[in-house]
Amino acid sequence: MLVLPKLFEGEFVTKPANAANFNDEQIIDLRWRGLKLLQKRNLFGFTSDSLALAKFVGSHPSYQTVCDLGSGSGGLLLLLWALNPQAQCCGLELLATNVQLAKRSLLLNKHLPELSQHCCFLQGDWRTPWLYFAPQSFDLLVSNPPYWPAGSSRQSPVLERAAARNELFGTLAELISSAHWLLKPGGRLAMVLPWQRQQEAEQLLTINDLSLLRLEKQQKLLLIEAEQAID
Repeated sequence: MLVLPKLFEGEFVTKPANAANFNDEQIIDLRWRGLKLLQKRNLFGFTSDSLALAKFVGSHPSYQTVCDLGSGSGGLLLLLWALNPQAQCCGLELLATNVQLAKRSLLLNKHLPELSQHCCFLQGDWRTPWLYFAPQSFDLLVSNPPYWPAGSSRQSPVLERAAARNELFGTLAELISSAHWLLKPGGRLAMVLPWQRQQEAEQLLTINDLSLLRLEKQQKLLLIEAEQAID
């Protein structure tokens, strides 16, 4: 049985980043071998949704190649690496601000040299995965994507916050289509969505030859795991 690290217990501890020029930043202690995550207060950062998804995936830690589509500031990918430090993990994120923050988190954890050896963050668009990867490159894809279609909910004036909540740069349909292209036969896709999008998600999985394996509802969240068809 998998024993989850302490990062899944209780509340995270945050503190200001120790740099006078970066007083809008904070460091989250993930409570696993000193693993830390750098966040900006004014951006959409690490949330309990990503924690729930990592715990959901972590019950099956056999993955070896992982990609986080829309990786944001990198928190979810760091959690998945902590659960399986031998895995090769890559985050694909469109917004440069988020990519730079995630890369700085890797530098912040230089006491864990294996982290930089196993994790990377690329700036790119999940709608065009062939620009960055070969087909069938991963045995696990994860995503905490924007929850709502563009224009369907109140939008933040801060681009990074707006893009994290609203589908400004890619839809759920495009995400699942890219997952189908990237996954190895028998590979898994794991996502967290609002429960209101369950029917839409199930239809899109079917269209893309992904078989639903697990559904788990947690309050307003829907955790989904699906499997790529085996040729």
